[in-house]
Amino acid sequence: MKSNPFILSIYFLLILSITKSQAQDTHYWTQQFGTESALLSGAVVGGNNDNTMIYYNPGALGFLDNSSISVNANAYRIENIKIENALGEKADFKSSQLGSVPLLTGGMINIKDKRWKIGYSFMSPVQFNFKGIARKDGYFDLVDDIESPGEEEFVGESGISSKLSEILIVLGVARQLNENWSVGLSNLFTVRSNSYLRNFSTYAFLNNAESTMINAQLTQNVDYYNVRYAAKIGLAYKKDKWRAGLTVTTPSINIMGVGTVAANISAYNLKLIDDNRVTAVATDRQSELKTKFKSPLSISAGLNYDGDRSRYGIAVQYYASIGMYDIMDVQPSTFVRPADLAPQIGSDEFMNVRAAAKSVINVAIGYEYLLKENVTLYFSARNDMSYYDNDLTDTRGIRTTISSWDIYHFASGVTFKTIQSSLSLGLLYSTGKTSKYEQNGNTNPDDLSFIEGVTTITDANYNSIGLLLGYTFFFKKF
Repeated sequence: MKSNPFILSIYFLLILSITKSQAQDTHYWTQQFGTESALLSGAVVGGNNDNTMIYYNPGALGFLDNSSISVNANAYRIENIKIENALGEKADFKSSQLGSVPLLTGGMINIKDKRWKIGYSFMSPVQFNFKGIARKDGYFDLVDDIESPGEEEFVGESGISSKLSEILIVLGVARQLNENWSVGLSNLFTVRSNSYLRNFSTYAFLNNAESTMINAQLTQNVDYYNVRYAAKIGLAYKKDKWRAGLTVTTPSINIMGVGTVAANISAYNLKLIDDNRVTAVATDRQSELKTKFKSPLSISAGLNYDGDRSRYGIAVQYYASIGMYDIMDVQPSTFVRPADLAPQIGSDEFMNVRAAAKSVINVAIGYEYLLKENVTLYFSARNDMSYYDNDLTDTRGIRTTISSWDIYHFASGVTFKTIQSSLSLGLLYSTGKTSKYEQNGNTNPDDLSFIEGVTTITDANYNSIGLLLGYTFFFKKF
């Protein structure tokens, strides 16, 4: 077996976390909201006649001709994620999930001055569950024949369980300035919760009289919630058959949050540089830690055209980058035991939970066709670029993100309208893959690195198919 210092071995064991996701932990446009807006992939920044404008462009709320609108929409999905070589060749992470996502529930408040509009909504921009287990066993040539002749028996297993969710509460107000212009402001309150568990273990048995066992185990756990605020300012313009919109969303302001982080590592009969095998642990748990999570500055613009039977829309949104930061304030503490074995290794270095984001630009295009007076068809597509910052790969600590690849979404559906309501049905499909996924913690016995772990470039892919069901009720018009 390769000889490595205990400190280096602890380091490798600690970075075994791989990123987790429903392919939406590093994406801003995984979900779209409402019924028609979702079927148009969000290409409604120029305006749409329902209260989803409270999210897409609060300025367009001023043009609504309904005093009270109720929108309810849900998506029912099957999602599949596969990350190859989680523990080496032919040991993959696979996760399949079936569930529903509430896309939007909201309404408008009727007030006397018809130039003003006030609305509210509840949305779920992120709902993620991932569970993956990879296992590998067999006989491999792991240790120098001088110490253990022949192939050694090896067993390795790695597992991830992760749940990430965000609930978005929006309060919006708009004022119509004249027949062509309207401005608005939405207050965005986001409640984020994240629960992450990573387990990793490897065993090998030497070919000697004692059948000496070599073992390494790792457990990492992160559990936190956070509340943040951001403001979205919107401007809307319409004239004849054209509608246009522009929004600016501020960087988020941290309100509150509490979290817990823990790491436990054990190394049994691990060989040091001087060829002595030692047994040691590294462990700590810190709770009631203050948390913060950041959303970036973003700017969106959209243009919509209403023809006789056809309507077209395009929207573009830019998200600024976010520099690296710690989600929780982990405090310095003794980590390795016996303490005199590696006193320079502290909890604050190896238990930090860091986040960052690179800048991205997303584009959506939508088309709708009036098939009959009360039946409309929809077709749309959008890209959903990952904001994962590759600098996180090279940092120590616990990373609780999985996806780092771009995703492409497609939607098609139909809406049936009556005087006071509409019912929408749609089919949603999403896909994304990469052949350059950096997989940390790969244990490949053939490379003699089953304890330390190695970083490999592998394949990862995501596919999702879902059904959208939405209902809108119009109480009355002005």
